[in-house]
Amino acid sequence: MVSEEKGIIRLLGKKYTYNMLRSLEKGPRRFKAMSDVCAVEKMRSQRLRELESLNLIKVRAKRMGRRAVSIYSLSEKGKKALKLAESIKKLEYENSQ
Repeated sequence: MVSEEKGIIRLLGKKYTYNMLRSLEKGPRRFKAMSDVCAVEKMRSQRLRELESLNLIKVRAKRMGRRAVSIYSLSEKGKKALKLAESIKKLEYENSQ
């Protein structure tokens, strides 16, 4: 459990993680639709895998015509992690004043 918590905190500090969680807070999104948050596909894919491995996001496959696409959404655990990240950002901002 402690190891998982450290993993979440470490991941929250990585580039794009906070913005991806914020983006998913607005609702489910496809991989390509998240390019506004992280334009580099390799990095976006890596972050999404990391978020999924810690159960911060949920992934479901959806058929669109002949193709299957992945739809990403925020899990309950992800919502809590986002609140934690926002608290840290707020604290960071207050200390810079």
